[in-house]
Amino acid sequence: MEDKEKTQSNRVFMILAVILLLLSGILGWQLFEQKKANDQLVVEKTQLSEDKDKLTAELDDLLSKYSEMEDENGQLSAELEEQRQLIEQLKADVDKYKGDASKLGWYRSQLKAFKDKYEVLEAQFDSLSGVHDSLQGEFGSLQGEYSKQTGLNKELTNENMNLANKVAMGSVLTAYKIAFEGVRGKKEKVNTKANKIEKMRACFTLSENPITEKGAKTIYVRIVGPDGKVLTKGRGEEFQFEGGSMTYSTSMDIDYTGSAIEDLCIYYPAPATGFQAGKNTVEIYVDKALIGTNSVTLR
Repeated sequence: MEDKEKTQSNRVFMILAVILLLLSGILGWQLFEQKKANDQLVVEKTQLSEDKDKLTAELDDLLSKYSEMEDENGQLSAELEEQRQLIEQLKADVDKYKGDASKLGWYRSQLKAFKDKYEVLEAQFDSLSGVHDSLQGEFGSLQGEYSKQTGLNKELTNENMNLANKVAMGSVLTAYKIAFEGVRGKKEKVNTKANKIEKMRACFTLSENPITEKGAKTIYVRIVGPDGKVLTKGRGEEFQFEGGSMTYSTSMDIDYTGSAIEDLCIYYPAPATGFQAGKNTVEIYVDKALIGTNSVTLR
């Protein structure tokens, strides 16, 4: 009887030992998986930090290039200064970046747009320099050949100066004096409370540019919420941009004559769920180019 009880006790002990061994194995596997996940999180945070530092460095480099070109070319200084200020705004936003991977992607898209704009302005600068050198040579030759024809020389000088000014202006339009804000009521009273706003309003001036092709143009507006998503009316509105397509929030058709158009205002009504509190950004596009951006923080 005593041997039987001893045998039963040994069996219970063996069963408990096996259970403890299994529990130890499960806990060990869970600890290993948790450590693996923590290590991966550290790697991702490190990578995002490195990407932020790299993005900041690229923005600083682009700012330096704009400053150098602005010093060398006074005729484009207004547009260069405006672009430089927009880049500084983006850099200030990047400095507040907390590690949202989707937001980092949006920053990079903005950086690419600024780099593309810089390439356009750089090409205009090079073209202006070439035209200037060519005009200088032509003018010297004409001055020697027609030194006694003062009237003709004066006319040619005026034509050369007009041509140089037109080349300097380039063909890219710019939106400036951008006011982006939430409004409500018939009198469109400005409001910063997200749940009180009936529509967002973007008002701006479209620059004068006699070189740009005149006629019908469509202005596309993208409103990007704090979550990085573009607000749309749900019909899949898209426009062509850099060989692909981009979703836009709303648009406006205009007849461009080459003169500046002041107080252009485009509206976007509040969605059924209302606007989101936080930073909302507006991007303005025309002729497949980003021509201006601004933001407002809603409470």
